[in-house]
Amino acid sequence: MVIVVALLVLLVVLVAAAGVVAWRLVAQSAGDVPPATAPSTSAAPATSAAATPSPAGPSGTPSMAQPTGPWQSVTSAKDAMAYDVPGSWRPGPETLAGFESSEGEVQAIMHGVAFGGDDWCGPGSSHTLVGFVTPGSRSDKGTIEATATHWAVSAGQSEDGKTPTGSLGDPRPVELDDGRTTATAVTATTTPVDPECAVPTLEVTVVSVPRAAGKTALFVMVADRDVDGADSDATLARVIASIRPAR
Repeated sequence: MVIVVALLVLLVVLVAAAGVVAWRLVAQSAGDVPPATAPSTSAAPATSAAATPSPAGPSGTPSMAQPTGPWQSVTSAKDAMAYDVPGSWRPGPETLAGFESSEGEVQAIMHGVAFGGDDWCGPGSSHTLVGFVTPGSRSDKGTIEATATHWAVSAGQSEDGKTPTGSLGDPRPVELDDGRTTATAVTATTTPVDPECAVPTLEVTVVSVPRAAGKTALFVMVADRDVDGADSDATLARVIASIRPAR
């Protein structure tokens, strides 16, 4: 209850992420992180797959925006994990960001976030949102496939709760941290319903990263595709490939 109230107050901070493809994106200080809900009863996220690791970035138009300048590191103290983003992105390591339903219920939320393409369609809009999701929380649906689908639906739904159509790719191995870790990623693709700032395609990629003692870190990327100014496939792949333990 407290978090919902706080998020509603802060709706003006970010109208939406990934090109305002969700009718409501919420953001707040990570100091207000709510306790995780009971873990899902479904299987744990996959952490390995057969075949040669492939590029991690979602598919999209090759001519999309390329980053300029040096990259910067973002660290999630909660996960003891870090990743890199272009210098033009806005890091929010102490910020929560996510999506809520038309009834004001928080559906999906991440921490240790960063935003790409700020204000492309008015104050608070972003082309890309990335960050970590707490395993077993309301934002993790037990498998990376279910989690990616959940985030895509949450981000692409209309103000009156209409569900977007979409598809789900196959899990694929991805190499992280200069080849030190092989993780598993999956991408859900959707066409947002009645977005304020129209984008033809939205992709959500969830990366399950194996950690010590059998633990897993979950990284989520919500990204506009096929629209001017959206981050390139190479940029998104580089962000994912940089995921690593904080050192």
